Amino acid sequence: MRWISKKFSAVALDPVHIGTGGERLGRVDLSVVREPVTKVPKIPGTTLSGAMKFFLDLKLRDKNIKHDICASTRGSSRQHNWAECPVCFAFGYTPQLDKKGAKTKINPQSAQGVLQFTDASLLAYPIPTITGPVWLTTKTRVKEILGLGDGIDAPGESWLMPEGSVVNPLTETRLNLGWVLLDKGDSDCPAVSEITASGIDEKYGKNFIVVAEWIFSYLVNNNMEIRTSVVIDPETGAAASQGLFTYEAVARGAIFGVEIIENDFMQGWQKVDWNTGIAPKPGDTIDMISDYALDGIKSVGLGGMTTRGFGRLAFTELNGS
Repeated sequence: MRWISKKFSAVALDPVHIGTGGERLGRVDLSVVREPVTKVPKIPGTTLSGAMKFFLDLKLRDKNIKHDICASTRGSSRQHNWAECPVCFAFGYTPQLDKKGAKTKINPQSAQGVLQFTDASLLAYPIPTITGPVWLTTKTRVKEILGLGDGIDAPGESWLMPEGSVVNPLTETRLNLGWVLLDKGDSDCPAVSEITASGIDEKYGKNFIVVAEWIFSYLVNNNMEIRTSVVIDPETGAAASQGLFTYEAVARGAIFGVEIIENDFMQGWQKVDWNTGIAPKPGDTIDMISDYALDGIKSVGLGGMTTRGFGRLAFTELNGS
């Protein structure tokens, strides 16, 4: 069995809005997807999978590595053969349906892809302090995403400073996180050198501050970016009546962690056609994602309102993943 797992960090270059699919009563009209227990924002694996498949297909066709739209794409007239399409092999495909919803003779079959995407969990979040921004995280998240430390939650209403941190607290023992003032704790936590060695950029890692999970959730939700927009009446050029709406987004600088798993138990990747005259074939489908899909998310973005300066993420493979 061929089972490969790799972890990536994803830094938000813009605010990121992954909506819940509708309006809700509350502080904002359009809220973001959150983990149901901790109430911390996340990026669903379905969002990542869909965006990566789209950008991968575009890039491979642009490089002439594949010459047609995937058979799994609605409207394609190409009969499916997974050995001819690296995208269909990686992400799977569904039956081609006619207007009545019946299977067509072109692509009556379906198959599961070899790639699995976890939800992108929030690793660290930028929070303002009186001496500059810090990146808030927890021991649990550092353990789960980076594999560092003991993963035991920080005690009480306190904050921990990793060894090597350049954070300059208000006093020797106190630090304000937004409007919340906390005392310094004395528990152990991973050092900055360990955090950066795992693949986190030093400009973020040296500003990490560790708090308890419940404090992390509270401060993240109180420091979300909230914007207000209005619908414009095309006839008058003015704001439409009752057209005002608000929406929230994960702030620029937030760091997510995601795991991508390749479960190629049939070892079919070696049989997939690849135009080696254009570029060498990647060693596995995850490497193919790294080489041909991630630049699209960094340039164009994912989620909602990408035309308004939202959604771009920069992915980096974590060391030791």
